[in-house]
Amino acid sequence: MSIKLKREGYGLAMTLGHLCCDINGGALPAILPFLMVERGISYSAAAGLTFALSSLGSLIQPIFGNMADKHSRPWMMSVGIILAGCGVSLLGFLNSYWAMFLAVMLTGIGSALFHPDGGRMANYVAGEKKGRGLSNFSVGGNLGGAIGPMLVVFGITTFGLRGTAILAVPSVLMGGFLLMQSRELAAFAQEGSNATKVAMQAGQKDDWRSFFKLTGVVFLRSTISTGMTTFIPLFWLNVLMQSESVSSTTTTIISIAGSVSTLIGGRLADRYGFNRVIRTGLVCVIPCMIVVILSRSVILSTIMLVPMAMTLYLAFSPSVALGQKLVPNHIGLASGITMGLASSFGGVVSPVLGRIGDSTGLPVVLWILVGTAVLACVGSFFVPDAPPAVQAVPQEEKTNSQAAS
Repeated sequence: MSIKLKREGYGLAMTLGHLCCDINGGALPAILPFLMVERGISYSAAAGLTFALSSLGSLIQPIFGNMADKHSRPWMMSVGIILAGCGVSLLGFLNSYWAMFLAVMLTGIGSALFHPDGGRMANYVAGEKKGRGLSNFSVGGNLGGAIGPMLVVFGITTFGLRGTAILAVPSVLMGGFLLMQSRELAAFAQEGSNATKVAMQAGQKDDWRSFFKLTGVVFLRSTISTGMTTFIPLFWLNVLMQSESVSSTTTTIISIAGSVSTLIGGRLADRYGFNRVIRTGLVCVIPCMIVVILSRSVILSTIMLVPMAMTLYLAFSPSVALGQKLVPNHIGLASGITMGLASSFGGVVSPVLGRIGDSTGLPVVLWILVGTAVLACVGSFFVPDAPPAVQAVPQEEKTNSQAAS
């Protein structure tokens, strides 16, 4: 028996679903130190688990996105959330490294099942406010990444390593709730698919050339985002000479500021245009990054983390929404690429930057990220804004017009 919600309620459900799905990926980095101490895995083995999560799941997201465009299966979102939670939650019960690897892969596959259809459904239930709807959906993932570490650390410190099982609770509950809503979600999907078919008959086309230009900018922005969360804490630790606990708080500051900015970015995009907001964020993030790198004042650098994160994340949800508008006939595929492949690209580049940091020093890595921001900023000026929506003529009016003529 399902609970009937208002349209806005389904938008909130998509946001909470995104949160419960991404709790698990966010929790993995917090689990790794416990696995290293209690299971004796090495640094390279820990990195292998991270790679299994970020790369596999992200790379197959476009495949599931393309499947969602051809035939919507809302129940796949529910299965995805449940698999994402069950995979990582098993880590505390496993002794074999390859069993751990497979468990993390399960989480990656679950995440890949959820995101394309979730992004597509968030688009459909948003109505005319696409930027707002996608920003709400995106911030759910940001909050999940922030809540995951806190939840799993609570579970492990309270129940021991097997406390990783606590991650399955929100995933199973949310997955079960969305499964009960499958009929209503299928109706939204059918409504969206019908609108797309009518618009295609009226001349709506995909602008793949502009979409791939946007994808390049999104990949560069993802590299900056991943680099910030990876190397800024190390910069605080090794260059600004702060303690481990103080250095770790930089990730929390970036996450909170980024979540707030994600909400703001979508709303601004609805009012002022998607690409204008993307360009503004990428232009403003450059001086903020430079101040953080050059300053040796802990107070000033910490203060500047807020505008640096906010200007970078300002472009996130407008990029996802713009991608869907550029290829409106393949919304699921667009979501899989802008949310999935982008994440994997940042994860693949990060180890390369780490090797550069080992050989030349951490400030060099941060200057490379500044250069990446400049490239992303320049690239954004080659991406057109969202095309006007095709105004499809209803079939009845079309028939009456033909009869009159």
